[in-house]
Amino acid sequence: TMEDPTTFSYHVLKALRERIELVEQNILEGSTKDYSSYQKLVGELTGLRFCEGEIRDILKKIEVE
Repeated sequence: TMEDPTTFSYHVLKALRERIELVEQNILEGSTKDYSSYQKLVGELTGLRFCEGEIRDILKKIEVE
């Protein structure tokens, strides 16, 4: 159930991964209208990857305990 923090975390990771893939696709396809839009996407991607890494690290620590 969603009451379980680990299950919730995996749902969040899935959502993050989907957004990361979408942003990466937009960057790779060059679908940004200007450099400012490109920078915004790169910033978003950096933040998403950071969050994904933090959640994965926390889950690893939980699994070890």
